[in-house]
Order: sequence, then structure tokens, then C-alpha cells
Amino acid sequence: MSGLADVTLHYAATGLSKHTDELGMRAMQRRVWDVRDARYILVKSPPASGKSRAAMFIALDKLRNQNLSKVVVAVPERSIGASFRDMKLSADGFFADWELNRDLCGVGSETGSKVRELVDFLSSGSETTVLCTHATLRFAFAAAGLEAFDGCLVCIDELHHASNDEDNRLGNFLRGLMDRGSAHILAMTGSYFRGDGEAILHPEDEARFEKVIYTYYEQLNGYEFLKELHIGFRFYQGRYLDAIGEALDPQLKTIIHIPHVGSSEAAIDKMFAVDAIISSLGEPLGQDPATGFERVRAGRRVLKVANLVDDGPGRERIMASLRNVRQRQDVDIIVALGMAKEGFDWIWCEHVLTVGYRGSLTEIVQIIGRATRDAPGKISARFTNLVSAPFANDDTVARAVNDMLKAISVSLLMEQVMAPVFRFRTFKGADEFDGTASRSKREPVTNMGEIEVVGVPPVDPEAARIIETDFPDLFADVQSDPRTITVMINPDDHHADVIYDMVVTDVIRNRYPRFSDEQLEDAINLFGIRSGLARAVSEEPDSVHVVSGNQLPLLGDPLQETGPSQGERPAEGALTGGDRFVRDTRRFIDVRELNVDLLGNRREFDDAYELLSKALNEEVLVRLHGEVRAMKVPMTQEEAEKLYPRVREFIDREGREPNLNSPNGREVRLADALAVLRRLARQRRADMSGADGEGTESAGTTNV
Repeated sequence: MSGLADVTLHYAATGLSKHTDELGMRAMQRRVWDVRDARYILVKSPPASGKSRAAMFIALDKLRNQNLSKVVVAVPERSIGASFRDMKLSADGFFADWELNRDLCGVGSETGSKVRELVDFLSSGSETTVLCTHATLRFAFAAAGLEAFDGCLVCIDELHHASNDEDNRLGNFLRGLMDRGSAHILAMTGSYFRGDGEAILHPEDEARFEKVIYTYYEQLNGYEFLKELHIGFRFYQGRYLDAIGEALDPQLKTIIHIPHVGSSEAAIDKMFAVDAIISSLGEPLGQDPATGFERVRAGRRVLKVANLVDDGPGRERIMASLRNVRQRQDVDIIVALGMAKEGFDWIWCEHVLTVGYRGSLTEIVQIIGRATRDAPGKISARFTNLVSAPFANDDTVARAVNDMLKAISVSLLMEQVMAPVFRFRTFKGADEFDGTASRSKREPVTNMGEIEVVGVPPVDPEAARIIETDFPDLFADVQSDPRTITVMINPDDHHADVIYDMVVTDVIRNRYPRFSDEQLEDAINLFGIRSGLARAVSEEPDSVHVVSGNQLPLLGDPLQETGPSQGERPAEGALTGGDRFVRDTRRFIDVRELNVDLLGNRREFDDAYELLSKALNEEVLVRLHGEVRAMKVPMTQEEAEKLYPRVREFIDREGREPNLNSPNGREVRLADALAVLRRLARQRRADMSGADGEGTESAGTTNV
């Protein structure tokens, strides 16, 4: 089995994300609370950051202080509903407790009796809070209409289940509520990706929300115990069951996700797969009658393995046992199929091993979130994706190649998602974006996960804002673009920087169609800087400077280290929960000191190829080259026009035109561009003259 070098991300374990204030709110919850008066609130925050309790705080304030009469909380599946059940918030300083009048996430029909109960609740004069599933909410909407939700706060957990597709009823419901304007919405998601293929909301609808962003980096950097996250991929040939033992470490608390039934990687029988995995761990000893867990002897230890693949009558007992897990030693390994992902909370999990490429970026983020809970003694977590690599004579090589390239894309994407947030500033003393002098005291960086960027030319504020808030979404779109995936394996056959610029331009233009040309250019440039900063900071951690208060260097002045050095912890007892440290320090980076291309970073292609080259043998790599060359990127007019200056340079340097039959892939690409431009020139002349284009070929050859 071949393996890719892991991406290893390190965190400071400051404890700040777990600290609570006088109202019992953690950092993310306080950030949501600060926008509680907004009619529409969109929260993007990672798993385990406290979204459910944040919803309770907002809901109680809407009921008491904002004249709303009811709160409807909707979750994607019944098991997640446990996070929204009764909570004694007053014990930690809040003004009220969270209590449910109706809990519709128990056993029963989500399209029958529960729908009737929800409709009855909406017309009730005394009840104020209800919990249901997305399905129940959708059917209640179909039965009662939008007017039934007037005066309600509708809280949608895991918003990424919605889509702006016309056939998506949850998306239509939200859009209808906003158009009607008589309800409030709190939408929350643990994913940074607005669906896979379809956006959750239309851009103009999303713009109506007050966004609250809490990043993975803030969450992980503020933990108390967890300090490292490893993201890696392993490639196997043949059956995954023959290779999975090499990827498993019985010493680590692990969740194993086996492939979906019917997928190309799946074993013939799912129960056979579970038996094979248990056998790879050690000697099976049978089932514990009390918990339902399988017992497996591995060396001197007896492992406790929870089998969630078997959907027989014993599953409820196993699920009940998992809900009662309180200590690290209560369970060792969980094997699941379609479960133990979204909303599944086992804080001791150290390793998530997922077999087969998952086409949904949202699903991958949720899976990684299973391992990124903070727990005593847990300093490291790991996500491993076990992906099929093609045989040299494999008839399904195209599918395998596609999966492998997408796996690399996810690796690069997650490296960006887990990095700090960069805020772009233009500094001339304390100047604003447009170069005018600041009239007010500069606000400090709001948390230690943000790094201000000094030395960037003046940029449009809206362009800077969308890169700060939506960068993971944009990066995901760029990485999943077919042109990116195709060029990734054969960067030497393309002018990768041109392709990269085209993809980034298209992604940003499609997402923000109202941007002017100047805003679009600023956003493209900032995207390039942002995509390179995470890697640059990782390679040169000393490039991040820390200063106290507003003692930021003037543009061109020497840097002055007047505050605590990076990573230095404040004296115990000297600060209140670390708040003053966050408030009184600023972290910044001067891009002029780094080897970052201000016009856009295009190292993703080279990085991906380097990883594959290390992981695969020469025979498979040659096959990959040939297969991906068959996925030819069509030459567009835009690319041809961008390449034309290079065509001229080639002709001046070589004394000839580029050759379509050259063994050099980039020369062939230049020849393609020249052919496209000549064809377009002939068409234009034909259109202008009314002729059929006959006899113009020689003229086109001399002019283009």
C-alpha cells in the first residue's frame, strides 16, 4: 500500500475557544450573540464549537426581547436532536433556561403524525419551543404554508442539507420565508462548503444574512489538549480489506467508515467486510452481552469494537451503549456504514479511517470533525482516506484516477481550511483600504486565529471581505473544477498559471456576478495571496509578528517586537481568561518579506504532482499520465488570448511557430492557441465581409 506524506497541522492549545464568559458563552457563542438582533443569521462554525447552545441563547432572546412567539429547531436526523434538549443555561449566568415544549425527534413517522404535531404546535397559543427533523419541517411547510410560521424563529441546523435547486424543498422554504419577511431565521452549518454542485442559497439571498464565521483554526487553536491534526491519504491496489490492516493502529481510538454498498470499492457483503476488519485487528472473542460490542484480543489487550454496520435488532443496544460512553476505555473502535459522521460525538476518537473517495466535501469535513474533539490526554488526531489506486491494466483506471486526483484536492483544501484567517489591510500608518487616514481607533484583531496582512496594495473593501469570509468556499470550487483536476497530474503539459487564473476568475465571477472589473481583479489577486499564505507561514513561522496594542509598524519602518513573542503564554492569573491577551495584541505578516506571488499562487498543481510521484510506482504513474492526457482540457478563446504573448515570445526565441506534434506539452498548447486564434480571425473576417471565408486562410496566417 502506497501512502502520501501527511499534512500535519500544529496548534497552540491556548484554551481560549473553551473559555466561557459571565453569561456562560464560549468564544463562538458570544460572536453569534453579538448579532442577535439581526433578522437572518448565518453561522459557519466547525463541529463541537457549540452551535446548538448558541441557538438556545438566540432563541430565548428572540422570545423574550424581540416579540417572537415561537421557535422551531430543525435537525437533519433524529440522533442529532439530543444536542437541543433541555439545558440549564441559568446555572452558568444566562437569564433563562432552555426547555422544549415538544420533542418530535423520538420514534415515529416523520411524514405523518409528527407533521400533524408540528402544525398543531404552530397554531398553539401557549407553547413556544419545538424540535423536529428537516423532513418533518418540510412536510409541515407543505401542509400549512408559509403563513403558519409568521412570528417564528426558524433554526436550521446543518444548513448544507439545503440547496438553491428548484427541487430542494428546504431551500425553497427558506427563500419563501425571507420573501414573506414575517419570520426570523438562524441557519447553522459545520461545513465551509455551500453544497456539492449546488449552492445552498442564491448569492443575493445569502447577502441578506448577517454572517458569523468561526474557523477551524480558531476552534482547534483554542482547545486545551489537542495540538496536532494529521490529514493523509493511502492508496491500495486490489481489495481494501487486504490493505486496511496496514492503515489501522489498534492503540488509537478509531472510527472506520467502510464504502457505500454498491460502490466499486465495497466488499461483496458488508458483514463479510466487518468480519475481515475485526480479524485484521486480532483474535475475535465474541460479543459482550451487556454492551453488544465485539471483543477482540490484540496482543495483551482486549479491544471493544462497536459494529454499526449490522442494521439488525442488536443495533439499538449498541447505540445505547455508545450513548453511555463516559470514559476513554469504554470503547476502542467503531465500524460504520453511513453512520457515525454528522453530529456523532465521541470525544475520545483519535483516528478516522474512511475507505473510498467521498464525492462530497461537506461529508469529508463532517467526518474529520469526528476526530477533532478535545479530550484529556488527546494531543493528536488523524484523518486517513484509503483510496483505490489503479492497476496498470485496470479497465476502470479513469475512475480510479479521478478519485485519486480528487483526494489530493481535498488534502490541499483541508490544509487551507485548517489554517489561520488572514485579514487584508493596507497600512500607511493606520490608513483605511482606500488610503485615507483612519478617523477612529483601529479595532484589534478579534481573535488569535486572525493574522493581518501588511504590504498589500490598496484593494476594494468588498473584495477583501469575500476573501476573508468565503475563501474556503472559493478554494473548494477551484479545486473541484474539472480543469484543475485535469491539469493537476500533468502540469508540464499546460501553462498552469494561465489555467489557474482562468479557473479562479470564473469561480469568483460566477459567485459574485455584480462585481465590477476592478473588484474582480482585486478579489483574484487576494485569492492568490491568500492561497499561498498558509503554506508560507507554515514554512516560515517567524514571519508572523506580534505587537502590543496599536504599536503597528508604519509602512516601510523597521519591525518592532514590543509584545509577547509568538506562542508565548501570558502569566497565569495576570489576564482574565485570556481576553486581554486577545484584545491587546496584534498578529500581522508583511507579504514583502515572504516569497508569495502577489499576482496569484499556482503551486497547487506542482504540489499535487509531487505528492503523487512520491506515493506511486513508476508503472502506475506512467498510466496516470496517459489517462489524464485523454481528459484533454479544451482550448477556449480566453485561454488562447492569454497565451498569445507567449506564442509571440516562442516564435521570436525559436524562429518558428509552435508545433502541434511536439513532444513538449506546453509547446503543443501554444500551437493549439495559435490555431484557435487563426480560426477566430477567419470567422471574424468572414462575418464582416459577408463572404464564406474562402481564401482567407493565408491572410489569417500572416496576421495572427
